[in-house]
Amino acid sequence: MNEPADNRDTLREVQDRFIEVWSEISQLWGVNKSVGRVQALLYLSPEPLDIDSIAERLQISHGNTSTSIRDLIAWGVVRRVTRPGDRKTFFEAEQDPWTWFHTTIRERRRREVVPVMERLHEAAGFAEGAGKGAKGAERKRLEEAHDKIEKFADFAHEFVDLIDVFLAIGHGRMAKVFRTAAKLIPKDRG
Repeated sequence: MNEPADNRDTLREVQDRFIEVWSEISQLWGVNKSVGRVQALLYLSPEPLDIDSIAERLQISHGNTSTSIRDLIAWGVVRRVTRPGDRKTFFEAEQDPWTWFHTTIRERRRREVVPVMERLHEAAGFAEGAGKGAKGAERKRLEEAHDKIEKFADFAHEFVDLIDVFLAIGHGRMAKVFRTAAKLIPKDRG
């Protein structure tokens, strides 16, 4: 028996609202809006969806859908699913937010943080070398710049250490740590 049209319309509105919110959250993380929308739709879907169904539901091109799916698979937050007797490939999203958050942090560390840290060390090395080759006031300014870069590099390493702790502890235990900390810290929503 099919659902009444008004129930389907209400469900679609609920989905649309979540999909749009998730696409905004994705954009805050520097992720393409369509990628966020595809992940949100797959997250809400009670069953895996094929590319054509995703494209039609979100009103985006097949190519955009395909690229979004490829990105989500590369990040490890969406997986391919096959159905016996069906030649189409279907896709489903990871259903545990802590798991995909953990996966996303791991991938962002590997793809973005590590290369930036390498460039930060190169900048510090360049500043140090430039300071050694300079004289007088210029040398002093270059040494000051080098010290500031090193200070920032120390901060960045501490931040990466926090990421590494999160990745090492795992999403399950870390979620418990965050929930406990959230209960202990006063909330200032101002």
